[in-house]
Amino acid sequence: MADNQSPRSSKMADSTSGRSQPRFGPSGPAAPSDYRLPRDQIARCGHHYPRHPAYVAGDVSRSWGEMDARSDRIAAALQALGTRKGNAVGMLAGEFVEVYEHFFGCLKIGAIRVGINRRLAVRELIHVIRDARLTSLAVHVDCMPLLEKLRDAGGTEGLHLIGFGGKHDLSFDLETMIAQAAEHPDYPDIDPEHPAFYSYTSGTTGLPKGVVLTQQGLVSSITHAVTQFGFNREDKFYHATSNAWVAIVLGMLGLANGMTTILPEGGLFELPKLLPDLAKHRATIALLAPTMLGWAIEEHRKGEQDLSALRLIAFGSSPSTPELIRNAHEVFGCELLNCYAMTETTWGGISFLLPGDIRRGVADRPELLKSVGQISPLFDIAIRDEQGHDLPVGQAGEVWLRSEANMLCYLNLPDETADVLIDGWMRTNDVGQLDDEGYLYLLDRRKFMIISGGINVYPVVVEAALAEHRAIAESCVVGITHPVWGEAVVAVVRLREGEAADVEALRDFCRARLNHVQVPKHFHFVSEPLPRTVTGKLQKAQVRQALAAQPALFPWNK
Repeated sequence: MADNQSPRSSKMADSTSGRSQPRFGPSGPAAPSDYRLPRDQIARCGHHYPRHPAYVAGDVSRSWGEMDARSDRIAAALQALGTRKGNAVGMLAGEFVEVYEHFFGCLKIGAIRVGINRRLAVRELIHVIRDARLTSLAVHVDCMPLLEKLRDAGGTEGLHLIGFGGKHDLSFDLETMIAQAAEHPDYPDIDPEHPAFYSYTSGTTGLPKGVVLTQQGLVSSITHAVTQFGFNREDKFYHATSNAWVAIVLGMLGLANGMTTILPEGGLFELPKLLPDLAKHRATIALLAPTMLGWAIEEHRKGEQDLSALRLIAFGSSPSTPELIRNAHEVFGCELLNCYAMTETTWGGISFLLPGDIRRGVADRPELLKSVGQISPLFDIAIRDEQGHDLPVGQAGEVWLRSEANMLCYLNLPDETADVLIDGWMRTNDVGQLDDEGYLYLLDRRKFMIISGGINVYPVVVEAALAEHRAIAESCVVGITHPVWGEAVVAVVRLREGEAADVEALRDFCRARLNHVQVPKHFHFVSEPLPRTVTGKLQKAQVRQALAAQPALFPWNK
């Protein structure tokens, strides 16, 4: 990586340091007093809780002692392949225990872990491999058909290919490497701002962009998230999101307290498996995207699964409506927690709407359910205008954040980095406002804000109102060019099965809850689910683009 990519530090990946160090953690000297590294947390969990289950996936279970020992051998095996601190190594797999053993091994030697999203097109996958400059790629046998497409397109040239999870024809096998590797790797010195992993997200050019996330950001995010969530060592945490992006951090929260993480059986999360898995493993905590939560509510109403062990459902990653929260509170009867986080903050929870807040919101403070809670001590926050000036409490502006969990930069994108990281602060592109108690209300992404007749309209506000209508399953609100108003508010709506809705009745419903500018000027009905990302976020840009390509849909164009 070029030196000019780091706005915070010039201490970037060093692929030359490989000198042997004493074992970190309890069997070696203490870590420096001003920070800890993730590898210290791994060693401590392995030492303190050697037989306590760390990960469970179907019938596979690994203790913390096994995770520590096997990741040591993976680290040594990677070094035997020539991997050095600062080299990027890839993982192409579903949700398997080996994914975390591999990441732990990378953390121990300063290799930079890169999750490969198997939902990407081959062109995008090749971009990620080359942009990150991968030296090796571990591949689960389930992903071999995709690997063949990559091979045919020339995307794997120069890579050490490592197979696992069954029979394969690759040059290296992960279990064989573990069996033949040295017991411990050489431990290089690692700076706290050394990259721990790259998480690829959607880019403005149409190709994924790598977010460079640091060792100190990872350890801080893990520690602070567990504190805010209120997790403890006896918890069994069901983790339903993909390891290919920053959500892998959520799969490592046990490093802060030694709890057990449950992964979806078979390596792939599927909604029909959710409640049976929670019941089978007696999960005490589940973290779900709002779309998953909505489905779970409908399934749990059938009363077929015993979820009596479940004490907390956490949800986040995309906006949650008050209606969804009220329904979850009624149906599950357990504690609920809403969280707000970003890829660029190493998933470090920016704010948390705690169970007590949600109880207050349901009982007598309904406005709290529109909030994402109060800010975590991991962050400083500012609400600023377009010129970067601080705004007073109650006024809407862009959310700016300052934290050791913030990304180091966008990989190989110095101009985009400079636009986002300014004087130690990070612009989020989220529009929000704070109230006088410090609760944060997110209005929408800045790029999705609609300006109709010179007035700002935030789609998420309109979507929350539409969610209150019993006939509406989901909606997506976007701005479409209008000859008089500049942009018009348009709602794309999918109705629940067997339901019908009259357009004028919908407008009356919205008028009772929104101001006249926010009321959609057009409703477009669809029968298929709206497009979403792997994390459940609405793909508003895709919806807006599809509508804009059909101007005849809108009465003002006729």
